[in-house]
Amino acid sequence: MRQRTLWVCWIILFTLLSAGQSLAWAQEKQSPPKSAVVAEIGRIGKAARGTVGVAAIHLETGRRIVFNADEFFPMASTVKVAVAAKILDMVDRGQISLTSLIPVERSELAPEGPLGDIHWRPGLSFTVSDLLEPMITKSDNTSTDVLYRVAGGPAAVHAYLQALNLEEIYPARTISELLRDVLSIPAPASPATSLADQFRRMSPKQASERRAKAYRANPAYDADPRDQATPAAMLGLLCKLWMEEGISRSSRSMLLAMMERSTTGQKRIRGRLPAGTVVADKTGTLAGTVNDVGFITLPDGNGHIAIVVFVKGSEAPPGTRDTVIADIARLVYDYFLISPR
Repeated sequence: MRQRTLWVCWIILFTLLSAGQSLAWAQEKQSPPKSAVVAEIGRIGKAARGTVGVAAIHLETGRRIVFNADEFFPMASTVKVAVAAKILDMVDRGQISLTSLIPVERSELAPEGPLGDIHWRPGLSFTVSDLLEPMITKSDNTSTDVLYRVAGGPAAVHAYLQALNLEEIYPARTISELLRDVLSIPAPASPATSLADQFRRMSPKQASERRAKAYRANPAYDADPRDQATPAAMLGLLCKLWMEEGISRSSRSMLLAMMERSTTGQKRIRGRLPAGTVVADKTGTLAGTVNDVGFITLPDGNGHIAIVVFVKGSEAPPGTRDTVIADIARLVYDYFLISPR
């Protein structure tokens, strides 16, 4: 797959050099090389055995690549970028501080991530900064739900996005609510019982079945309009962050630095890029959905790419899903690197 991707990129380069075309021609929506890239995205995406959506932009020139970019996809944990942006906007406005201590309610403990495994006790608290870090770098679900509460809930995050004219991003549920719905886990009898508690009380067979369901394609999840976004809208959020709209420069720098430290997507956007490439990303994975969104720095001062790759309904093995994202990211990287400004 990688050899085919690189071969396509060399064909694009040869076409550009032999044609000697102008910048205006290169920016046309359906130039031959761009069409070849879009066609190759479609070919690569077939390996996912699901639906792929891509939106990418070269931030310095505005050139774009899109594929199924206006179709809705489950966000999974990529919604955490929006949650972080809302929290940092509150910091910018003086409504909270990065050093504010936030109590963790027992009901907010969720599986997956370092905070979900802690021994809860009354008064357990973390600073806003210490909640943002694991949410972005390790996709911690507990810190996300705590920060959702601080933000005013999913509806408040949605309102923040709407104020930025990002109409097609729909956060609607906390992570625990989302996981209970997708994994068919009933609401607990006691409001103090967390999702982590529920998993601990399951038999090994029940827990295994739920975890298997978390990886299988789920048509009901794909069809649910809640917690979905289009690749184009998610790209819009990345561009707003890049341009410091809805977020200050210092907060933007903090968020991008955390995304650079992310450990959850080593085989996705980062997977086939040259060693040393600076990537700031946030992944999302749930029930046949495999996503990665973020920024790529091109070498030798050639600018930056914002990229969104969403996959839904995938019936391919997890490794293949990751490879599809990696190959698409490398294709987009090569296209923007070798095509003229």
